[in-house]
Amino acid sequence: MLEAAAPADKIALSRDAAAAWRSGALAAVGEAAPPDRPARPVRPLLLPPRDMPRRRAGGSHAHRIALLHAIAHIELNAIDLAWDLVARFAGEDLPRAFFDDWVAVAAEEAKHHALLALRLAALGAAYGDLPAHDGLWEAAQATAHDLLARLAVCRWCSKRAAST
Repeated sequence: MLEAAAPADKIALSRDAAAAWRSGALAAVGEAAPPDRPARPVRPLLLPPRDMPRRRAGGSHAHRIALLHAIAHIELNAIDLAWDLVARFAGEDLPRAFFDDWVAVAAEEAKHHALLALRLAALGAAYGDLPAHDGLWEAAQATAHDLLARLAVCRWCSKRAAST
């Protein structure tokens, strides 16, 4: 999943891996060396957070697209955060239920991104049409060797998506 750049591929791989995990076909978390950075699509253009255009409140067509695009970006990052957490911390002495939860999170975030992509398409837009920032992944890189700090980033990500 982390090597897949296209969101549709990331979604399909996430669904397949989660189904294999739930069925027992993927029975254990092995030792893994996740990439420093997950593969990303060519678009959206990633800007520093300070350079992102401000979203203003409003119900216009453009505002709805901008809001949905921002949430889709958070969801795509959340897929990678969940799989990276599973791979990166596989060597920790953690119960299977911990990994059950994060595999489920990855599958849910994939579902959310797919639904948002459909809604964007219905509005005549697509994920990648607008710029986005890389702040979530920068936080993930900063917490790459600290499980508790990474869990805090993942918690922040879920709260941010819920409040956007």
